[in-house]
Amino acid sequence: MKTILFFLFVFLFLTSQSQLSTHIEQEKSHYHSFISKSEKNNLLNNYDVSFYFIDIEATNLNKAISGKTSIKAKVVNQPLSELLLQLHSSLTVDSVTIDGVQVTYTFSNHEIHAFPAQPIPVNQYFTATVYYKGTSAGTGIKNGQSPSWQKKVTWTLSESYHAMDWFPCKQVLTDKADSAYVFITCTNNLKAGSNGLLTKITTLPGNKVRYEWKTYYPIAYYLLSFTISEYQEYIQYAKPIGYNDSIYIQNYIYDNPGYLPYFQNQINNTKNFIELLSELYGLYPFHSEKYGHCTAPIGGGMEHQTMTTLSYFDFELVIHELGHQWFGDYVTCATWQDIWINEGFATYTYYLGAQHLLSQTEADQWMNNVHNDVMAQPNGSVYVPFSDIYNENRIFDYRLTYEKGAAIIHTIRYIINNDIMFFNMLKAFLQQYAFSTATAEDFKNFATTYTGINFQQFFDEWFYGEGYPTYSLVYQQSNDTLTFIFSQQASAPNITPFFHNPVDIQFSSNGTDMNIRMEPTQNNVIAKVFFPENIISVSIDPKNYIVNKVGTITKVDNLQEYQNIILYPNPVQDVLFIQTNKPITQITLSDIYGKIIPIKYNPELFSIDLQHLSKGVYFLKVNLHTYKFVKT
Repeated sequence: MKTILFFLFVFLFLTSQSQLSTHIEQEKSHYHSFISKSEKNNLLNNYDVSFYFIDIEATNLNKAISGKTSIKAKVVNQPLSELLLQLHSSLTVDSVTIDGVQVTYTFSNHEIHAFPAQPIPVNQYFTATVYYKGTSAGTGIKNGQSPSWQKKVTWTLSESYHAMDWFPCKQVLTDKADSAYVFITCTNNLKAGSNGLLTKITTLPGNKVRYEWKTYYPIAYYLLSFTISEYQEYIQYAKPIGYNDSIYIQNYIYDNPGYLPYFQNQINNTKNFIELLSELYGLYPFHSEKYGHCTAPIGGGMEHQTMTTLSYFDFELVIHELGHQWFGDYVTCATWQDIWINEGFATYTYYLGAQHLLSQTEADQWMNNVHNDVMAQPNGSVYVPFSDIYNENRIFDYRLTYEKGAAIIHTIRYIINNDIMFFNMLKAFLQQYAFSTATAEDFKNFATTYTGINFQQFFDEWFYGEGYPTYSLVYQQSNDTLTFIFSQQASAPNITPFFHNPVDIQFSSNGTDMNIRMEPTQNNVIAKVFFPENIISVSIDPKNYIVNKVGTITKVDNLQEYQNIILYPNPVQDVLFIQTNKPITQITLSDIYGKIIPIKYNPELFSIDLQHLSKGVYFLKVNLHTYKFVKT
């Protein structure tokens, strides 16, 4: 098939963006308010964590823990006279020391307030140690049994606010510890997995052992973890191109004779995944330590740094959690409002895995399913609004955070239209924010600078905005000239009335495909192109790069006489929008009895305010045509 590609740029812009801009600025204002009132409160802002040393005893039979956690930190901003640490109140604190000296403290409402004998000067390091025990009522530590493999497990799941459920900490995303030790004591029939490298297994009295894990990479509070169960160890090695060493892959899987034969092929994929993602995203960030898995009845997976906790092995789950080692662990979202940095990219990692290791057909089908899921509802933002910042169901909304988050990355790739540049940009972004945190604004600005493409409007509409477009097209073919009208209808017009991203239109004849890349700036754009062959089919966004529906594709004999009018949304609640390709010279609203009803028509937005209207069926006459709609 012969392919002809055209780029059409349309510079007229009539659709108002005032509602969208107001919505975005309100959310950005809330974001700054959240930072100042929560993460950056005076006490937590007085020190920076450099090191965690968690040294506890636990079992696979219940959630009971006992031991100590030491935190080395540096005083910043002002002398520290009161140290705040977060720990679940269901646990018991036995004592607190600062630099080896026992100090007075209070413990309530999940907060330890410890008071050094003398204020600690700015820029001085100190070590605080909390001795504690108990059975946490928090959800950050869990206990259960694998239903299929009959092994009892205790594991941690600290994301997003639950590290304090099992160790005293500072739950601020932007304050990563430089390194951490996690020592777990358990009975010698068990294994305990955690972050970094297993440096030693120490034999202790009473048939106990201590697993001593150490990581020397920066780590966010919620990515520290442990799991305990009856495990067997299964080792692999990955060898990324251009890396002179190999990457150690350490798996703690259920010690059941049937487990490894059942999952071995899926586990073995980890090697291929590390090698692929090292090529696409840059070398595996924690290459001097390891990557691995610990199994637990978690109902999915959690990307604990260097050692993911998961419930089973399959292609999508394993590569998703591995993708987090770059997006989520190496570079972590700076606030939970920007969880897209973690989950959008990890979800898109499956698409890349399918594209490179399965087939393009498999990847395309997955993306099609993602788009359908996103469009199951007409609204919702990828960006987590301030009002939901402590609502974990909203933070981890699969349709918005994961699926729409992945879908817009696919659209960004399409807009850049150069895979070498796209992947080099991702590598450069990861290097820029390596072992630190980033927001979506950081990514937007970085992508704009790196590519020279201004992504501000795209993020306003697709990341902060809501909904998706439905595209329609009317065309006329006369001799060798193709004339068409391209339009769209937004699913959430009160928030995002128009989407300005480019979109491909494919006109096909028996021997030629002509792909036209539109960059619409208004509805009902009229374009003319040379196309001498008879058109037999038309496709909008044929490769499914954009979350969208296709409305109508209509061939007409005389485009000048054609008038297309669409009322949306229909049914409508407050504001009805009119989409038309011709000027509106007459507009009349009537009820089912023919009674004329006064209206407030906004010619700039092509909208009618219907808030005063009772529920029911109405008729709107626009120029010479009458259309029915329902007010709910």
